[in-house]
Amino acid sequence: MRGECHNNGYSGVMRIRAIAAIGFSSALLFSGVAVSAHAAPEILQLTSQQLTDSGFPKKPTTGAGGSATLSTNTAAVWEDITISGQAPTGTKPGQLLTLYRYYPTSTTGDGQVKPLNITTPVGPRGNYNLHFQLGYPGTYGYALGYETAGPTPETLEFTFQITTTGTATNPPAPRDTAVVLTSRQLTKAGFTRTPNVNGWGGTANLSASRVKAGAPVTISGTAPAEIKPGSLLNLARFVATDKKGSGHMSPLNIVTRVNSDQTYSLTFEINEVGVYGYNLYQFVGEETITVEFQLRTT
Repeated sequence: MRGECHNNGYSGVMRIRAIAAIGFSSALLFSGVAVSAHAAPEILQLTSQQLTDSGFPKKPTTGAGGSATLSTNTAAVWEDITISGQAPTGTKPGQLLTLYRYYPTSTTGDGQVKPLNITTPVGPRGNYNLHFQLGYPGTYGYALGYETAGPTPETLEFTFQITTTGTATNPPAPRDTAVVLTSRQLTKAGFTRTPNVNGWGGTANLSASRVKAGAPVTISGTAPAEIKPGSLLNLARFVATDKKGSGHMSPLNIVTRVNSDQTYSLTFEINEVGVYGYNLYQFVGEETITVEFQLRTT
């Protein structure tokens, strides 16, 4: 399944600490747009000019450096769209860029910015190429970028607008759009045979990276300090949309709880044959904290 995930739980942001879609505790600033925590505001449909005035023009902005070329500003629901170029200045290879949508609540720049479960990694030469599809009709502002680490994090992104035409429908069947990655391609996308703990802050051990379909697999370790005892860790599968590592995470409704001593253990079974990327994730305030791995079932 390529494109948007309509699950309201998982943001799809991997290994980066990004603005979460749910639970804003204070006002944030994203692309110059004030983002408030008011409950259930009315979402407005702005004109193309109003979106431009709010910082989302038709031609992607490049104020953070780098470059961005958008294949089209108008596409039917679930039609392929591509944005590509050079990542913002200073971005390291392997950094994941996440796609966000701006939901305006006024014509003067107020609104909510929410991640869309769509990501792509930065290549070894600082290049990126994201293929995606949108299932939400209307003219909206979008941002592709990430939040830097450190005591004073900075949001680096390209902002632009897209008009999606047609009627909202379910996404195309997975067999029509899914892209199968090899073990090496999954590794390049961050899904390693040994759990990838970069950005996790805890430990993780996988009982096996290759098992028979339906056989139990266990991932266990110590959760990072930010994830409190009693918190639920959720398992998701990576759904690739191209051979370069673009894609989104699809929750599997498999969870485990962090113990009082900060340890965790999740035993699960995958009945589908193939090699896929997975992650275990949890929201912590405005952050999504994850550990990634790959598993082959035969």
